[in-house]
Amino acid sequence: MIKKIILSTCFAAGLTLAQTYDLPIIFVDTKQKCLDNKVTDKIPATMRVLDGKTNNVADSAKGTLYDIGIKVRGQSSAMFPKPGYSIEIRDDKGEGTDVSMFGLPPSDDWVLHGPYVDKSMLRNALAYWLFRQAGRYAPRTKHFDLYINGVYRGVYVMVEKIKRGKYRVNISKLKETDIAGDSLTGGYLWAFDKVGTNTGGGGSNNQGGIQAEGFNTSDGLNVILHYPKKANIQKEQEEYLKKYLNDLEALFKNGKNGDGFEKYVDLASAVDYVLHQEITNNGDSYWCSFFLYKPKNKGGKNGKEFKEGKVTLGPPWDFNLAMSNGGMMGMGGGGNSWQIESKGGMGGGFGGGFGFGGGGMGSLKAPNWLIGLWKRSDYQSEMKKRWAELRSGVWHTKVMDAYLDSMKTYLKSAADRNFKRWPNLGQNSGQGDTDPQPMKYCNGSGSSGMKMGMGGNNANTWDGEVEHLRKKMKERMQWMDQKFGFTEPAQPVVTAPVDPSIHEPDWQKDTVKVDTLAKDTIPKDTIPKDTIKQGHDTTEALYDNFSRLSPMNFYDVNGNVLEIHTNWGGTFALVDLNGAVLYKTQIKTGVTSLTIPAKARDKHWIATLNGKMLSR
Repeated sequence: MIKKIILSTCFAAGLTLAQTYDLPIIFVDTKQKCLDNKVTDKIPATMRVLDGKTNNVADSAKGTLYDIGIKVRGQSSAMFPKPGYSIEIRDDKGEGTDVSMFGLPPSDDWVLHGPYVDKSMLRNALAYWLFRQAGRYAPRTKHFDLYINGVYRGVYVMVEKIKRGKYRVNISKLKETDIAGDSLTGGYLWAFDKVGTNTGGGGSNNQGGIQAEGFNTSDGLNVILHYPKKANIQKEQEEYLKKYLNDLEALFKNGKNGDGFEKYVDLASAVDYVLHQEITNNGDSYWCSFFLYKPKNKGGKNGKEFKEGKVTLGPPWDFNLAMSNGGMMGMGGGGNSWQIESKGGMGGGFGGGFGFGGGGMGSLKAPNWLIGLWKRSDYQSEMKKRWAELRSGVWHTKVMDAYLDSMKTYLKSAADRNFKRWPNLGQNSGQGDTDPQPMKYCNGSGSSGMKMGMGGNNANTWDGEVEHLRKKMKERMQWMDQKFGFTEPAQPVVTAPVDPSIHEPDWQKDTVKVDTLAKDTIPKDTIPKDTIKQGHDTTEALYDNFSRLSPMNFYDVNGNVLEIHTNWGGTFALVDLNGAVLYKTQIKTGVTSLTIPAKARDKHWIATLNGKMLSR
């Protein structure tokens, strides 16, 4: 006990002179257990969170206390001296429990991303923000300062882990009994990825090969199952998903050009995802960290308008080596080329055909069906149209500038703290670098073995790193403009998607009140633990109402007819790419059908609702 008191006092005394922090602070205590990339299972620990307008290290004992499990995450990034971590918030029984972190929607699983080779500390946050700007879900992020066992670890980023859930990937639960009919057709979340990403700890640990995590498609791609996990998926479910993907791959084999792909793939998501991977010039694109999901087939109005749950691309993941930051094997380097054209198998860029991680030669490459789509004229036409819409509005240069300017102001003091702790500005950084303050309770000297530089830019200041990022993003945008024959307008037409819940869902108000006598009518598997509050006459519950997850604000085009779906209502307008209003009307919530006016039929327009972009 005396030893613990002395340690605590020295810890506080050494840091109370530090400035008050302008970011939240997380303090992790591993109870004198080693936390490094050799640890394959989450170790029990505690975590305290300070999340005020300003925060002081001396107030660590006042932070909200959580029991957690924690381990190093990632593969190549696990070898950095400043690695990322996976954490699970646990209840008093050691089971996962949903908790809101930094105001984000509650969950039990979180990622603590440690930006090390990305010395702007912004690449992941910017990439996910861009995808949400396009009207699609991507993990939300919050920067914070991290201490582990009393030692400052620098600026980290809290990231929502990609998983099935009401506020994350919007697919229904897949029950053990869902082994036939429509119930079998969806609720799948997977990644084309290296093996070892779902088993073992950090590094290239591989426990059981692809059979322990998923399966291979007929083209040899690694399907890493994230929901349901391999241990939980039923035989009929795995066979259904495997056949579905094999049937999709067959459309592009033996000289076939993919006719009929629209029955298998959600085209709009395939366009947005590829544009996003290309605008970020992601060297890891398509062959790893490539998440996809498949919703269930659903009957339409009165069961007559049957909709297939199609393969949907996204959410995006892992951009620390993107945006011209890749310094090895041409990963996202300074040159301009289409990433998708360099990922087609053996010799096609880093990972193209490599058997890295035990997946087998040729397992890590872009899916042949996606490369086949890219080559189709109808797909290219949709790419050009969507690029023009995004670049005229939510991906306009001035919109990105505003985001980066805001983050530079927000993180200025934090960056100063981080690079005093990690003095790697102006240096090529990567695996095997020495940690100036090695992890406590581990035997290592701070170096994790053979050095391998991975960062591609070495500015001498943090500001220089951010401006390099900005410069390279603009160069990439301009190059893609030229390729797509597009000229950016002087001002953005729209600056945000119509649905704010993509960015910051108002989850605190997402409750229902149910008569106590009727509470049993709520399916038990839709009510998370610890979310039911008993009252005299009602039971209040936070539960997964998946009707809320379907796109609530979008439009369809059928010939010259527009069908608008919205739960907002208000002013609907068609504006051209320079912002001129071609048509405007008031609409109510629900479904509105209208004929596209003649003056808009030969124009390329963006649909807006209350001045914000409406997705198609």
